[in-house]
This record gives sequence, structure tokens and C-alpha cells, in this order.
Amino acid sequence: MADVKQIYAAEPTVGGSIFVGPLGTPAPAEADDPSGATAELDGAMIDLGDVGDGGFTEKTDRRLTRKRNFGGVVVKVLQTEFGKMYELVFLESLNADVLKAIYGTKNVDVTAADSTHGVQVVVRKNRKRLPHQVWVIDTIDSSLGADEDHPALWRSYIPDGQIVDTGDVKVVHSDTIEYKVTIEAFETEGNHVITWTDDGQISGS
Repeated sequence: MADVKQIYAAEPTVGGSIFVGPLGTPAPAEADDPSGATAELDGAMIDLGDVGDGGFTEKTDRRLTRKRNFGGVVVKVLQTEFGKMYELVFLESLNADVLKAIYGTKNVDVTAADSTHGVQVVVRKNRKRLPHQVWVIDTIDSSLGADEDHPALWRSYIPDGQIVDTGDVKVVHSDTIEYKVTIEAFETEGNHVITWTDDGQISGS
């Protein structure tokens, strides 16, 4: 039977929608713990602010090889590769934490604001490989759930992710400066990504 309460449309949470932390930062929950969607994030996870209106695109790279017999009939399908990636656009181009995530912490220097200038950031753009980090994507659907304090939740946790591609950066008067990135999710303990959901329909609602 159809149930419109199971149709989810993602929105950013008040606390943020994309977080990053050092590799090894504790997960919000174990992979088989159903409370992962509501568990508190570790204090090392940093909110990276606004992302573009396209939200997050989860991509699956599943490479297959079809083996054929003499006669051309497919007799076996072999999986030769599997990968997960996420695409998103960072909008906060002056945010030092965003720049550190994109270019690497060691390539970004930050000077605090004082009475003569604002926060100053130096970014060194070079060929150095970007670090592996922990990533969390958090969203809600405020139209679902029992009430405004219990919306539906969708959380994806990447225990080992690395930015492997950055798009062109346009600097023009007619648009904002933004950073399109692709995050590769590496396999950790058999999983590339763990997604937890909570429909917000608490018992008795």
C-alpha cells in the first residue's frame, strides 16, 4: 500500500548539512546501530556551511564484464570494480574550513581579524595530494515526522573519503565563487558508505 510518509525530500538541517573531520574521527554509531541518524557527531567534525541547490549526488561505479560462450550467449556477469562517490558544490568560498577541505590543511594559513583587517586567508594551490578525511552528510524532511522536533532524517557517513576532483572555479561579476568537488568513498571494514534514516514517526504519533 502506498504511503506518502515514506517519500523523502531532503533539506539542510539547522546544524549544517556537510561535515568533515580528521581520518579516524569516531563514527556517530556502529554500522549496525539503527540510532546512527540521531546520534551526536564527534566534536572534531566541522560544519562546512552552505552547499549549492543541487544538494548531494551519490554516484555508484559498478564495473561489469560479461562472459560469453562460443556462440555469443552471456553465461556469466563478473563484477570487476565497485566504487562510491559524492558530488556537491561548496558555496562559502571565503570559509577557511572549506578551503582547508578542498586544498588541504597544510596549504591554508589563516590570520584572525583585528582592528586593521578582517580574517585573512592564504591558499597555496599545488599538486600535493589531498588528505583522506571523515565526511558526514546530514539532511531532514521537515514535512515528515511526528512534529517539528522529530522530522525525518537521512544521514550518510563516509569513514574514509578524499576529494579527488575539483571543478573549474569561475570568478565573474554575475555569479558567486563556488567549488564543485567529487569525494571518493574508500572501502572501510567492508563498506564505502553507511546511511542511516529515521522516519520521525515516533510510537503513538
